[in-house]
Amino acid sequence: APPSSAKKKFEGKVEEKLVEEAKNSAAPSPPKKYHPSVCHKDGYIDCLTTKQVTALEEFRKIFENSEYDPSDWIDTSAESIDYLYLRFLRARGFDVKKSQRLLTEDLKWRKEKKVKDLKKKQEKEILNCDPALIHEQLPVWHQGYDKEGRPVIYKKFGNFKMWEVTKHTNLENMVDHHLWQMLSYMDMCRENSKKLNCIVETVTCVIDAKDWRLSLFTKEATKFLYRISKIDSDHFPERMGKLIVINAPMLLSVAWKVIRGWLDPRTQAKIQIVRGPSVYEPLLKSVIDEEQLCNEYGGKAESARPKMVKKTSKMERAATG
Repeated sequence: APPSSAKKKFEGKVEEKLVEEAKNSAAPSPPKKYHPSVCHKDGYIDCLTTKQVTALEEFRKIFENSEYDPSDWIDTSAESIDYLYLRFLRARGFDVKKSQRLLTEDLKWRKEKKVKDLKKKQEKEILNCDPALIHEQLPVWHQGYDKEGRPVIYKKFGNFKMWEVTKHTNLENMVDHHLWQMLSYMDMCRENSKKLNCIVETVTCVIDAKDWRLSLFTKEATKFLYRISKIDSDHFPERMGKLIVINAPMLLSVAWKVIRGWLDPRTQAKIQIVRGPSVYEPLLKSVIDEEQLCNEYGGKAESARPKMVKKTSKMERAATG
């Protein structure tokens, strides 16, 4: 007798599973070690304490039976699911329940937010305006990698006028744009992991605070900074490798001396706030090779800063009008 349709369907699923397993077995395995210059005390795959190993094993079991699948958000040729689990565990001091809540909420949010669809969009589509108009107020760009293989992101926040930005787009679009940028930085980490055959899971960020003043710290600017910092902490935990603020005005430097006392030593170690070129250039060169460092900040690499909107003079406008 000919096989039933149910049997055919079952056999088809088995065949699909076998094909998928064959693909996975043929896929390159992710790197298992960090860059040789990286030295962790504990909490990472290469240096877990007995207590941390137990927490990781418990975490694995929880998400093996979860309705949300964390493996949807990794590239298995670049990172193991354990690396993702450990980032969330480190973010909550290896408290399994708190870490579980953080990851579950993240996975729910990514599904509801349709993050995968957002990632496929073009920058102009997300901002709903010419991106150059936004880069004019808030230049953000990726340029090169640091000595540990981490992508280097530059941000010129010093003269950021939120009221000028909202002439072209709105707060929600700006927050989505930041999320879109973060997703691209994570892809850069994965690609460099495969290229270097070592674990790269964080970024180095250089923030230029030149010309920053209290008048720029408006209600809308505060909302924006809060929203993007919330995205980073809730959905990209343990992704900041180093944050260097340069050209910091005296007011910011003094404030940092107070703020750093509120932070744990681990977070403090990732953040440095310094003033002019005589201080920041040697600091940046200790983290980033000169050939990779942007020439705006003492390096030899031609600046990849986004192009600004070309401004025309009254005479030029009259001539073309």
